[in-house]
Amino acid sequence: MEEFFDSNAPNQENVDLMKYVRGVLRRWWLVLGCTVLVATPWYVYLKKQPPVFKADAWLSFENISATVSENLIENRIAKLRSRSFAEEVTAELGLTLKIIHNADPRLYRQDVFRTFFTTRNPVPGRYEMRFHPNGTAAVWSEVKMLDSARVEHFIEDTVSMNGFSFRLNPEVVRRRPRVAFHIQDFQSTVAQLQASEDIIPQGRTLMQITLTDTDPYLAAETINRLAEKFVQKSIEIQRRASRFSREYLEEQLAIVQRDLNDTDYQLEKFRDTHIQNLDEESRAIVAKLDQNSDRVGDLTVQKKDLAQLLSRLDPTSPDFETGVSARYIYDQIIGYPVFRGDPDMTVASQQWRSKYAELDRMGSAPALNPRVKQLNDDLTEIQSTLFNLARNKLTAIDQQMAELQNEAETLQSQLSKLPKEEINFIRLNRKRRANEAIHEALSRNFKEAQINEAVEPENITLYDRALPPSRPISADKRKKMGMGLLMGLGLGLGAALLWELADKRIKSRDDIKRYLKLNILGVIPKVKFDTYELQDSEKAKSISSQIVTHDYSPTPVGEAYRSLRTSILFSKTFGPVKSMVVSSVAPGEGKSFTAANLAITLAQQKSRTLLIDADFRRGVLHNSFNCPKKPGLTNYLTGVASLDSVLNETYIPNLTLITCGSMIPNPSELLGSDKMQKFIEGITQRYDFVIFDTPPLFAASDAVILGTLVDGVSLVIRAGMTKRDDVQRKMELFQNVRAKVIGVILNGAGVEVAHEGYSYYAY
Repeated sequence: MEEFFDSNAPNQENVDLMKYVRGVLRRWWLVLGCTVLVATPWYVYLKKQPPVFKADAWLSFENISATVSENLIENRIAKLRSRSFAEEVTAELGLTLKIIHNADPRLYRQDVFRTFFTTRNPVPGRYEMRFHPNGTAAVWSEVKMLDSARVEHFIEDTVSMNGFSFRLNPEVVRRRPRVAFHIQDFQSTVAQLQASEDIIPQGRTLMQITLTDTDPYLAAETINRLAEKFVQKSIEIQRRASRFSREYLEEQLAIVQRDLNDTDYQLEKFRDTHIQNLDEESRAIVAKLDQNSDRVGDLTVQKKDLAQLLSRLDPTSPDFETGVSARYIYDQIIGYPVFRGDPDMTVASQQWRSKYAELDRMGSAPALNPRVKQLNDDLTEIQSTLFNLARNKLTAIDQQMAELQNEAETLQSQLSKLPKEEINFIRLNRKRRANEAIHEALSRNFKEAQINEAVEPENITLYDRALPPSRPISADKRKKMGMGLLMGLGLGLGAALLWELADKRIKSRDDIKRYLKLNILGVIPKVKFDTYELQDSEKAKSISSQIVTHDYSPTPVGEAYRSLRTSILFSKTFGPVKSMVVSSVAPGEGKSFTAANLAITLAQQKSRTLLIDADFRRGVLHNSFNCPKKPGLTNYLTGVASLDSVLNETYIPNLTLITCGSMIPNPSELLGSDKMQKFIEGITQRYDFVIFDTPPLFAASDAVILGTLVDGVSLVIRAGMTKRDDVQRKMELFQNVRAKVIGVILNGAGVEVAHEGYSYYAY
């Protein structure tokens, strides 16, 4: 049946967007309903929500290195959002406290309590403060009284119970007889605090911390306390690291000092008991060995210091210090004596200083500035070069130390040939010189550690404290309301589109072309009169009013039928047609209505037209034209009546009607009989045009049987009622018979679908 329809046609043609737009417009009530159903409860929910306030504070960081700012800032953000900070602030400020307002005017916590804090495991639940006329007050937990005393006790002293402590505000005693509050779960409150805070880095030196809360004063106090905790902890970490370094160096310096003193004592004692005079060769060996030892000692200190500087830049190293500027460390590496005369380090250090000089000149330019971004990228590359140069230098130092070690072993072999007293003297001298060199290096490092401890390498300050916001962030509530409306509207539009996608009813010409692949013979506008749901008795009384083309008035319906007549008579697609079956898929689609009015328009053109009611089960055309039902076609085919006796001249000139006649038990056999075939052959010779009105295809296959005996079959489809699946299924009945389906008549279409010019009639 590919000639009739193609179920995959929508995938082969462009999607008709206007079809879906019209479908959504037809279901405007669904879109409106979904919008109201979603937006109304959402609006009620938002109205019940307390106003939300937003407070913000600013932190300032000095000596921030642009090349590592992202790592450092991420580290600080992680600390600020850490659970340990949140737990400390939650306990110190008693954030588990929530005032219960009920129907009373809103109270903030500072209106009730002067101070309130908790442990890390307060007992959650509902509590109530009751103030009695006799000047006493009591604290209740559900139905259990926890404490009772004079009001002054709760105002002047800090009272503790169930893991929380407080002092009352004296104003609340005069304003209310009782105050209810709730203690929430501690860990849940910590999670809420972490969710309500937002940390936004601003460039290289500033960081904004924001927090939302229903209490403006608590929001400001919480964010300030959180920032203060961060500053305090950061300074403590820096000082702890500096103090640990100084104490360690001080301890090592004391040990080396003791060794140096012990060596001096042994050397002095050796000189008192022995007189040593080394010859020139021995003194030369000792001098070389001392130089070797000094060189090894210097290289050891240089290697240790350089390795320590590199470890302070490696986040995976235990020596990594987040509070120290990377720029400060790289400046130390550049100025380290071991790099004097190194051409690669000279070039890299010049580039490093010039880029930083330009970056410092740009001052507070935003981090997204193209030049600032380029400078940061260049510095990152130079930083990688400096790091690699320092690492390569460590490898070179190891090689030098290995060479010096080999040389020292050779000199030691030469000294082993000297007398024992000379060797002891040389060893004591060398040991003292080594201890003296180590003592000098440790003393230098110890002084640097003292300076680092006294002078903080990075200054972290609470640059701008948070103030209690004066107005809630109402714009956020309006935005949420708008989101609710959009969600409702989107849900409605989605439901309407899904309904349209699932709706398989034929509504327009495009649907017929797209899904059925049938010719469109004509499109009949919707008639205001509609009796398709009437019972047979009621339909019989009113169907005569459906003859809408009996006069020549230029109505949209009349013009539609005249256009249909022209399409049938002069079509080049299927050739001349003298006899035609008019049927439909299901009852109520207007086949009898269409057949009657089409016959009238043909008769009005002076064509001798015969209209035959071949619906032997529920024929109604006799009522339309005020003719007797019997005798009719069944009576003629069964031989009960003659042909002339069943021909009824109607009040329409040139139009003759044959009614259905008496009810018979075997209508299909009668329609397929030889007599029926001879009847059609004779009647088409007598009349210019013959129209058969047959039962719907859902009711019987009469239209298929008659379709093999006439020139063509036309199918009436009611717009917005007939389903395309039903049409496709019933069209399969014509697949293996010699019936020619010449096209579709779309009945009951909207004026805008029927014809563009019909609005001219203001119908």
